[in-house]
Amino acid sequence: MYALSADLVQAYCSLFVHCWDTYAVQHLDGSYARSRARLSPALIIGHLQGRFTLGAYLLDALDTCISAIFDDDRSDGLLYVNALAAELEAQGVWSLPEASRRGAHLRVFLAEPTPAAWVRAWLLPYAQAWGMELYPKQDRLSTGPGSLVRLPLGIHRQTGGWYPFLLRTSDGDLLPVGETVADCCAWVAAHIQRVRVPESMTVQERCEGSFPTLASPVSARSGVHHIHEWCQSQDIMAVIGRYVALDQRGMGSCPFKGHHYRGDVRPSFQVFGGSDPHWYCYTWGRAGDLFDFFCEYYGLTPQEAWIWLQEGRFG
Repeated sequence: MYALSADLVQAYCSLFVHCWDTYAVQHLDGSYARSRARLSPALIIGHLQGRFTLGAYLLDALDTCISAIFDDDRSDGLLYVNALAAELEAQGVWSLPEASRRGAHLRVFLAEPTPAAWVRAWLLPYAQAWGMELYPKQDRLSTGPGSLVRLPLGIHRQTGGWYPFLLRTSDGDLLPVGETVADCCAWVAAHIQRVRVPESMTVQERCEGSFPTLASPVSARSGVHHIHEWCQSQDIMAVIGRYVALDQRGMGSCPFKGHHYRGDVRPSFQVFGGSDPHWYCYTWGRAGDLFDFFCEYYGLTPQEAWIWLQEGRFG
């Protein structure tokens, strides 16, 4: 077990921890159990030393985040992450590739706590274009924490290995920034470049033009009949296609990966239009309408989702 200096731990925390009120612990099967205790630097040290593995929530109580993560679970995801990193670099946006159990991650670090809605308005089109998931996964919290991700450089309990940060060379190759966890911590603390969300990416602009909006919410008189009418009024393929990269058949990687023991390695999620618009996960064996999709995606109860629907918050 190796030692980590207080300065190095503090630098790590400033980069990767934003919500300190709660955290999650990874089990041997890769799933997580939430702890309602506060996260602490001592726990971070245990994570980095491999004694246990922690997950952190990207959003705080003010619906802000300090980083965004592109997640590509495809077997060749590292190639796509490298290409996206090159595209962002050409636009003056610094990003950090990271190896993962499946595919790769790409992190963008923000200059200051920023509303998640602005971050998603800016970066979600890139994720959709490259067939990746984007964290944070929601614009704002409803109940409880949101957007859980494994803290970097910890041991993945399923594989027993850890995954380094990667450096893009002048030739476009990706190489580990260090041979040990301590080396990677030191490198990232010295080389991180933070960026700001473009000023044009405001919540108002997103509602008015950057993204297509959903049809007007149904009336305040709640009930299954009104929810069904609302679902029928939407283009389910287009709406879910803003959250999941779908092919021409409506197939894509299931966004509800917590229900997949080994993750959704092969696309098993399909969306159907027509007179009976719905989605179905062949691995999970679960189907639902658009309202059910948002309940699952944002972790809402039907009652909470109904309130969001009335407020026009799905979009």
